[in-house]
Amino acid sequence: MTVDARDEVERFILGDRFACLAGRSAWRKGGITHRHYDQMGSDDSARLMALDLADFVTAADWSHRSFTSFIATFERPRGVDELRFEELLWEQLQLLHEQDSRSYRWAEGHSSDPQAREFAYSVAGHPFFVIGLHETHRRWGRRPPFPMLAFNSHEQFDRIKGAKMWDRLAEKIRKQDIQLQGDINPNLLEYEELSEARRYSGRPKPADWQCPFAAREDEREPALTGPHPA
Repeated sequence: MTVDARDEVERFILGDRFACLAGRSAWRKGGITHRHYDQMGSDDSARLMALDLADFVTAADWSHRSFTSFIATFERPRGVDELRFEELLWEQLQLLHEQDSRSYRWAEGHSSDPQAREFAYSVAGHPFFVIGLHETHRRWGRRPPFPMLAFNSHEQFDRIKGAKMWDRLAEKIRKQDIQLQGDINPNLLEYEELSEARRYSGRPKPADWQCPFAAREDEREPALTGPHPA
C-alpha cells in the first residue's frame, strides 16, 4: 500500500496541476519525506506521525539550499467535503500534539495559540506551516489522490526570505495558479496578517472563525526547546 501511495503522490506532485514549484523540485531531488498512514484523525496515525516527524526534524538540514518537506498521506477517508476535511485536519493535529507534547516543548519563538498572529504548529520543538490538500479542494492544484498534510519548516521559510528568494518564488506560484484556475488563491491574501492556522485547510474563513485546536496548558507558558517529561 505504501509503495502504491508513493507512486500516486509522485504523479500528483509532478503533474501539470500542482502549483508549488519548490515542492516539485524537492520531490525530484529527493528532498520530500513521504509517509502513508491508514486513517486520518486516529490515535494510531498520530502516534506513528509523531515518531516519523521527530526523525525528520532530527535528520533535516534547514540550511541546505534545496527545499525539504514532510508529507503525510492517509488511506482513508476518501472524497470528504472541505468542511469534513477541515475537521479531520484539526483532529489529526490535536492528536499529534498530544503525542508530541509528551516529549517536546512548543517551538521556541512561536505562539501555541492558534488565534495569534505568531502561531506556528510545533512538532519535536520545530515550527511548521501545515498545508492540507484533499480530493475535493476548491483549488484544482490541491487535489491529491489521498488526504494529505504537508509540513513545511518556518526555519526554511526564513532562510528563503533571507536569501531574497521568497517574493520571486511566490510570484511564480501565483502566476501558475492564475493560469490553472484564473485567479490567485484567496488564502494568499491573508499572508502574515492573521494567524496562519486559518490557512491550513485551504477553506476561506469568516472573520470570527475559532480554531478548534488547543495546546496543553503547560505549552502556554514561555516556550522552551528540547524534550521534557510528560
